[in-house]
Amino acid sequence: MNISSSMIVVQAEEGRLHGVACVTETPGYTGAGYVKGTSKDGDKLEVDMHVPEDGFYDLGIRFAVANGKGKCTNALLIDGSCYGYVMSRSTSGFVIEHQCAVYFKAGTHTITLLKAWDYGVDVDCFMLSPAQTPELSRSPRKLINPNASEATVGLWNYLNSNFGRRVITGQHTASGFLPAEEFDYIQKVTGKQPAIRGFDLLSYTHATETAEPTEHKLLEIAENKGSIESAIEWTNAYNGIVTLTWHWFAPTGGKDKTFYTQNTDFNLPIALTPETKEHELLLADMDAVAEQLKRLRDADVPVLWRPLHEADGAWFWWGAFGPEPCKQLWRLMYDRFTNLHQLNNLIWVWNSHVKDWYPGEGETDIDSCDIYAPSANYGPLRKPFEQVDALAGGKKLIALGENGSIPDPDQMMASRTPWLWYMTWGGGFVVDGKSTKDDQLRKVYSHPYCITLDLLPDWRRYGME
Repeated sequence: MNISSSMIVVQAEEGRLHGVACVTETPGYTGAGYVKGTSKDGDKLEVDMHVPEDGFYDLGIRFAVANGKGKCTNALLIDGSCYGYVMSRSTSGFVIEHQCAVYFKAGTHTITLLKAWDYGVDVDCFMLSPAQTPELSRSPRKLINPNASEATVGLWNYLNSNFGRRVITGQHTASGFLPAEEFDYIQKVTGKQPAIRGFDLLSYTHATETAEPTEHKLLEIAENKGSIESAIEWTNAYNGIVTLTWHWFAPTGGKDKTFYTQNTDFNLPIALTPETKEHELLLADMDAVAEQLKRLRDADVPVLWRPLHEADGAWFWWGAFGPEPCKQLWRLMYDRFTNLHQLNNLIWVWNSHVKDWYPGEGETDIDSCDIYAPSANYGPLRKPFEQVDALAGGKKLIALGENGSIPDPDQMMASRTPWLWYMTWGGGFVVDGKSTKDDQLRKVYSHPYCITLDLLPDWRRYGME
């Protein structure tokens, strides 16, 4: 994106500065200077941009990150609603980065960069240029597993029928038992239940006993052990949809929660090398989880399978050695689960918005990312949607794998941000009233755009007539 005479350009130093200041330290800025990045909680930069007519606009920001500052992150708010995050490591001077397409009514609108974590980017100016209306439709695709079960194909047909039209409600729970506090709370507040229930397989591998276990780790392991039974009940007794993630305890052990990189010395490149002990342990864990997934298969329970999540963050061991080993592990898992174990009940959900980590268009069914907006901010998260959508060139179904605050359905519709489903993370993200307040929870669960458990059809046979 280059600055042109047809663009609407507002200099950062013309905005309202809260805890930040205009400086001239780094050459290459335009205007009278640039705004130094946020550093303290509450720091923010606000600019007003006047839009001449209704329509979609491409929002660009010209910014810089000095060497040595690490990753810099600001929440991007448009008229107060979170559209994602401006994130960057060091840059070579000022760069222009497209953020996302935004629908504006004619008039004045406020763009805000709010301190998120670490430091914020140094901002030179903001730009708007007319954009095409984002596309919602998708051409039908087949599952990457040609031998997918009938019920799995039925779920796939149902998901395809809803993309761009409605969002499917989802909720994760740390507990493997029914009922769970998150679901009880949603029922109490809204009178309804989510259509998708998220479970974790963290307690089903061999090396879950670790050194220096915290009480929370021990509780997680104990509560999680009923996940398979509850997942079967969720589908077969309640007609609900199941998604599974896997906080994979490192096969060679470590301390406390060894899925965290900092708590284990597990070396993925070595583990991907045949005839090493680490490779044997890696395969043994996959086989143990495959046996649990077979129980779901044999009970005719399709699974939205989301392994190796958030790898690009590197805080989990499967992402600690960069994208190539992670992609190799993804392919190994797919081959072993599909061809050796005949797990034909899995819909494979990739979970990262970063291009370098993407295994390939033909190697995933659904692409997703995990985004946590500031508490009680219900923006549509348009920027991460666009980033995930770009991985396969706008050809895939896109889901919000994890979230805190639930995006507002009216904002999703207005911004044409068609998340296929969302899955609010468990515990305090739903029951403390901070991430999504009760009034907003009631709005979501009663909104005609949102599919709740009671609205699900016989999805295992969807499109089979």
